[in-house]
Amino acid sequence: MENVTIKQVEDIVSVLTEEQQQLLKDTITHGKWGDADMEFLDKDGNIETDSMFGYCTNDAKNAGHFNGRKISAMFRSMYKKLCPANNNQVGEYISHCNDWWGDGSGDMLFIRGEYVEAFEEWSRQ
Repeated sequence: MENVTIKQVEDIVSVLTEEQQQLLKDTITHGKWGDADMEFLDKDGNIETDSMFGYCTNDAKNAGHFNGRKISAMFRSMYKKLCPANNNQVGEYISHCNDWWGDGSGDMLFIRGEYVEAFEEWSRQ
């Protein structure tokens, strides 16, 4: 498998507004959590399980760019664009889960494993 480039990430996030891109960068930078497996869409739109790295979206506010209420609305809009399946929870490159631990402490965003390095590099730009 070839390496994913920042250009590919830029193409993926081009559907997002500048503010939404900043929020995604803030989440990647401040919300690093860990790796596991998660559901994503394959090229044919079917749900498959693949490796991922997760980021706690609640920590995006630590960057100081956006407040809580605005963050929630921005994530909802982002997920509609990037996670078309399963009630806007599953996408080809990014998926998410509200309340990952079942206690209200963390909404999580997941980046497909092979894209993590490129997304993290993009987030530092």
